[in-house]
Amino acid sequence: MNGGDATEVFERVSHQTRVEILDALASAQRDAPMDPWLEYTELRERVGIRDNGNLNYHLDQLGDLILTGEAGYRLSRVGMGLIGTASSGVLDTDWTWGPVDAPGECRHCSGPLQLRYEDGVLWLTCGTDEHRTGLWVPPSLLEGHTEDELVERIAFLENRWGELTRRGICSECQGRVEGTLTRYEGEQYHYLGHCERCGSQHGLPVGLYLLGHPDVQRFSYEHGVDLRSTPFWTLDWCRLGTETAVSTDPLRIRVDVTHDGDTLSLTLDREGDVVATERS
Repeated sequence: MNGGDATEVFERVSHQTRVEILDALASAQRDAPMDPWLEYTELRERVGIRDNGNLNYHLDQLGDLILTGEAGYRLSRVGMGLIGTASSGVLDTDWTWGPVDAPGECRHCSGPLQLRYEDGVLWLTCGTDEHRTGLWVPPSLLEGHTEDELVERIAFLENRWGELTRRGICSECQGRVEGTLTRYEGEQYHYLGHCERCGSQHGLPVGLYLLGHPDVQRFSYEHGVDLRSTPFWTLDWCRLGTETAVSTDPLRIRVDVTHDGDTLSLTLDREGDVVATERS
């Protein structure tokens, strides 16, 4: 979606009546996903509009956010995406949650960790703001689970973020991500990617960037570790600074994945491609 398209969508939903129409259709989708259509009269009653002309005007303004058929009206795929974003809670920056204890320890001070959602971000924190890490998790994931389930789900989303970035896919808009291994805080390196579509920056430790690599997944599974649900911050080789600069010209960065005394070493070039692997 380019900037003009985004502006048009925002204008469509800028009126309270149109928001109520979308909410009514979203409720119909939740209540009867196999038959989410609302007849004209039922939609008018749910929204509370008596004037047909007024309702017709707002339906026209919603355009391709809704579908029209013999059975009435329903959300389109675009409309469902819009409602899904709003329902995830990411637009509510006043929403707070936590704290909840998290596994692992702070990479700066070795203190115990907690998860806390505030200011529109899920923070992994020891209590010191300078040490906290922002996680890419929406509020909708944070309710209705035990602590163990919650940590596994957060780990899955974060690890999926690393895998998507490695494959050049933006986790925000699914646009194309281009990036390189870049020096970060002195001698440390991380992968820094830029989405050509929405402009999101994806900066992540090299270990997290490699978490979904087939060799890393296979090696870890052989040692009884399912990386899909393992919090990356509990893995030593996913910490910033544990990577090794083998050479700088050309740039070669090595990450040593270790389980039970066995090591899988992966060497990456500047573009983030794995150019060599070795087990020891």
